[in-house]
Amino acid sequence: MKLFIVNAGSSSLKFQLIHAHKRFDTLYEGIVDGIGRASCFFEASAGKKHTHYKKRIPKHARALKEAINILFEFGVVDSLKEIDAVGHRVVHGGEKYSKATKLTKPVIQNIEALSEIAPLHNPANLEGIYAAKEYIKHAPHIAIFDTAFHQTLPEKAYRYAVPREWYTTYHIRKYGFHGTNHRYVAHQTYNHLGKNKGKIITCHLGNGSSISAIKDNVCIDTSMGFTPLEGIPMGTRSGSIDPALPLYMTEKLNIDTNKMDTLLNNKCGILALSEKSSDVRDIWAKAQKKNKKACFTLEKLAYDIALKIGSYAAALNGLDALSFTAGIGENAWYLRRDICSYLSHLGITLDSRKNRANSTAIHDKKSSVHVLVIKANEGKQMAREIAHYLQ
Repeated sequence: MKLFIVNAGSSSLKFQLIHAHKRFDTLYEGIVDGIGRASCFFEASAGKKHTHYKKRIPKHARALKEAINILFEFGVVDSLKEIDAVGHRVVHGGEKYSKATKLTKPVIQNIEALSEIAPLHNPANLEGIYAAKEYIKHAPHIAIFDTAFHQTLPEKAYRYAVPREWYTTYHIRKYGFHGTNHRYVAHQTYNHLGKNKGKIITCHLGNGSSISAIKDNVCIDTSMGFTPLEGIPMGTRSGSIDPALPLYMTEKLNIDTNKMDTLLNNKCGILALSEKSSDVRDIWAKAQKKNKKACFTLEKLAYDIALKIGSYAAALNGLDALSFTAGIGENAWYLRRDICSYLSHLGITLDSRKNRANSTAIHDKKSSVHVLVIKANEGKQMAREIAHYLQ
């Protein structure tokens, strides 16, 4: 069974063709980045075959067409009829969806309605859905929702201390995001532990970052909330702050709520702390030269992440494993080192050599908690869920 995986972002399109047997091998994959800009980067590979080029690609439909053309050029398939199902990443599914769901007309309408609270993500996801449905008409199209994994949160975790009518009428609650990768990393962590039970914390650290507490394969809390803005500081997002601050600064800066929303999402976080860059690699390079702002940025980031991990260890009443994933989590050994330096009371100690090498297991023999580095693979997790749905 061959599954075509589509992940449509605001200006990008990631795609994979995955063979849904025991190992879920990737037959073909690629990315189109910069959709709608003057120069768009296209890259695709299948085994030893590889292509990349730059050209203007105005819309997701054109990007998907380019991806399909290369799929044929590489000889990965002779006909689109070989594709048994198409999987779509959808960021926001609200409270309606907790598992893989066929993209019927009512489901698509619900995704459209949720664009109000996910304006940067759901419309782009829908563009990918519409385009793929146009090109691949014979196969079922199935949505995998980023919010689905977090639908197991207990009410004490997802409810805010605001009037109940806000929840019942306006659906104000914690939803959480990055759920597909948190589920994948949890699966890999339990495989490492050799059991399907245990108390684990997964840290998805990238330009967007979130942390989840998982007990016996069930998510019980997560750091992102009603929107992806809540939680720890991210590339350009503020993370959690005093809710009175936006009200105060909206008045001081004489701006409207839309401008404030833009500031909180695009001008804060790591970018605001460093006053220069949102890229942790750049900041680390400056920190090595004793740049005070860069050093402070990394110190603040490690501190806030460690605080969240500590609070989730309390919610779990213990900890068996701590896993790091995504671009920063997988590569920034210095940040993992600094985060874990706050967590010795949990029994966490790192093997410095393994940590610097970004090994899978980076804890030392004395550590009572397994500390892992796991490469993100949302496509493989999506394929697993789609295959299970089709059984």
